Amino acid sequence: MNTYRDQWISLLCAGLLSVTIVSCSSDGDNANTQESQTDVSFVVSAEETLSVDEMMDMAYSADENNALPEDLETQEINKKDLLIAAQDLSDRYSGSNGSYHRNVTYKVVTLNYQSIDGKGNPITISGKLTLPMVSGEYVMIEDILLSCHATNIDMTGNGVSNAMFKEMAAYSFAILDPDYIGFGVTQGKPQTYLCQKLIARQCVDMELAALKYMQQQGIQLKKGYGTYVAGYSQGGGNAMAVGRHIQETEHGQKANKQVNLKGLYCGAGPYTPIGTFNHWLETDSLSLSAVLSMVIKGQQEGHADIMKDIQLTKYFSDEYLKSGIPQAFDTNNMSNIGQILLGDSELTDIKYPEPKEKTAYETCLGFPWMQFSKIMSAEFADPNSHIRTALLKCLEEERVDDWIPLVPVEIYTAPRDNVIPVQANAYDTYEKFRRAGAPVTLAEAGYLANHLTGQIAWANHVKVLLKKL
Repeated sequence: MNTYRDQWISLLCAGLLSVTIVSCSSDGDNANTQESQTDVSFVVSAEETLSVDEMMDMAYSADENNALPEDLETQEINKKDLLIAAQDLSDRYSGSNGSYHRNVTYKVVTLNYQSIDGKGNPITISGKLTLPMVSGEYVMIEDILLSCHATNIDMTGNGVSNAMFKEMAAYSFAILDPDYIGFGVTQGKPQTYLCQKLIARQCVDMELAALKYMQQQGIQLKKGYGTYVAGYSQGGGNAMAVGRHIQETEHGQKANKQVNLKGLYCGAGPYTPIGTFNHWLETDSLSLSAVLSMVIKGQQEGHADIMKDIQLTKYFSDEYLKSGIPQAFDTNNMSNIGQILLGDSELTDIKYPEPKEKTAYETCLGFPWMQFSKIMSAEFADPNSHIRTALLKCLEEERVDDWIPLVPVEIYTAPRDNVIPVQANAYDTYEKFRRAGAPVTLAEAGYLANHLTGQIAWANHVKVLLKKL
């Protein structure tokens, strides 16, 4: 198994107290608290304290063999700057000199908080809150980073197990890492994959719970603090959906009295579900076919009314069903992730007949490109079939490009992204927002970057931007 494939698999297999949110104190002033209409319920289920060195190991422990040289250079700069930031934080709050390893620590708190599921019913979800401390005392939070994690299909894992941005707490950020349904405290439930509007609501509810926790701990928030939302791949779509939820919904507008949304960083996307699916239809090709099962299964969970009584396996051809991929998702049996992901390699009959046209991408990831039309069933091929119209209706409802952002949005893409179609996601959304007058920018990784290496480039890029805030 090649290195690209190994790294891709590791990437993918990456009682309640009712309270009412009120604003946290700013600059030590406990006056002027403002009542909000949004109620949250949460408990603290776990806590741990990490040193700067331990957090550094977590944040930069991923295999970097596939990163582009310029991205590794940026990463080394970020590492050095982090040590300087930790020292500055220690000096500001303890007057120490060169002893940040002893004085600066990270408090990582797991919150189990209440939100809603795909049917609108209450559900308890988990997430992690990372806070900076100096000599065992919390320091003032200057801004909040809400980090939407990328795709993870390991049902035994935790959706926020990676530490992509946690170390940025040393820059006086509070870092939020919400789980999605299927991870953390909801482990064992099917994912609501690409149900981005639902996930956005859940992410906002986590921030409300985190703000209440910080208030209870007496943690000060700097006057004028804001929330920045970042996500890559599926997380990029979710980050955009968070912005839309805050700006366009009653729940989000009320929450924004506390959240104070200031910017969105959407990497490898923003992963618009309907645009991506239409691209697969039009080009009759896709890589990593397991994503199809994730998309359909997710809509069954998030749109049970539309997808009622439709079996997942009805979407796929007999030849593709031989891989066992759809059945594994249908039963939520993800015990052998590697075998499920690599099932594509055995499906020679539906692999692209002339893969030489896709050689550059195949070399990058080691996954074959598949013919979409041979993966899908004859019933799905009928444009008027119930299973097709139901799925497309769900995906249409999950659009994240049907609004005009008022806060700055950066869309980031890798030119050779071989998983999320660049034109149907990054370029089309950017142009739509730009023409509407939204404050949107477009940034790109190096020309050779694909979906996998683009994540390293994007994370380093966003960290550079965050350091400037």
